[in-house]
Amino acid sequence: MIEKYLNQRNYGCRIREYIYNGNKVLTMENELIKISILADKGTDIYEFIYKPKDIDFMWHSFNGIRNPGKYVESCEQPGGSFLDRYEGGWQELFPNIGAPCEYMGAALGTHGEVCKLPWEYTILKDQVDEIQVKFTVRTVRTPYLLEKTFTIKRNDPVLTIDEQVTNEGSAEMQFAWGHHPAVGPLFLDDSCLIHLNGQCKIKTTDIPMALPKNSEFMWPYAQDIDGNTRDLSKVLPPDKKTYLEFAIADIEEGKYCIENKNLQIGFGMEWDKTRFPYIWLWAPNCALDGYPWYGRNYTLALEPWSTMHPNLEKVISHNEGIKIRPGETIRTQLKARAIDFSR
Repeated sequence: MIEKYLNQRNYGCRIREYIYNGNKVLTMENELIKISILADKGTDIYEFIYKPKDIDFMWHSFNGIRNPGKYVESCEQPGGSFLDRYEGGWQELFPNIGAPCEYMGAALGTHGEVCKLPWEYTILKDQVDEIQVKFTVRTVRTPYLLEKTFTIKRNDPVLTIDEQVTNEGSAEMQFAWGHHPAVGPLFLDDSCLIHLNGQCKIKTTDIPMALPKNSEFMWPYAQDIDGNTRDLSKVLPPDKKTYLEFAIADIEEGKYCIENKNLQIGFGMEWDKTRFPYIWLWAPNCALDGYPWYGRNYTLALEPWSTMHPNLEKVISHNEGIKIRPGETIRTQLKARAIDFSR
């Protein structure tokens, strides 16, 4: 009944819309979490705040959030503008993940199309007990329609994302798909532990890093290039400057938690492992001194991916990737949550 005395709800579940540095932004929050979404840039989630402890899980890049109308590249990058405009946080990667490639005559940049495009949105539900917002986008160089609905419920520290992809073209297509949530300080430090359920495998590729190339180990232990055994479930401090990037395969569940022992909170994700059977781990630990990081990226990303290959061309050459017929719609669901171990 109190709602009739208020012009705008400021309790329970609520939604806000505003412009930040030239970008249309939408926030969704309840008593426990606040999510900030860049509607004009890929629906990037650039804030995921656990309100009781005032901690944002997401990594915030030194680049900040750029105004797309004012930023001018000094020259065109072969992979496109992803790295120049990467503000941290959580991106959707589709229909390519990883390095730029060509598919059916279309050049696809780093991490695909949808992470750079503006999305339209519709508020489906705006009630004190539940809020829902539906985002939609059509790709430009490929014939896809993506639709995803974000849901938050009262007193629940969970963001639910129900998503679907439709092939609006006349031919069968293949795509690679992933989500790229990168956590960082103040949440990330060397008290953090990575929790995975059951047994799984570490698979390295030809990426130069602290682990030997094209090797396989049982999680969480691996032998590094110097012959030392590392426990990869333990997060390193930034001054170790140790670059790590590899796939985690044969997962028993689409689920993980990054726990900060000092803060007694965690960031967790759950997903359908039939759609995303791999976790791609990216932990640069300030080890790269050149473009675009210059030693400034202390971050950790555990990314649900449909493949462990570095781009769509490689996916197809290994007869992998998700195939979708003309007119077909493929659906999936992900959840991200704040976990309070002190309660």
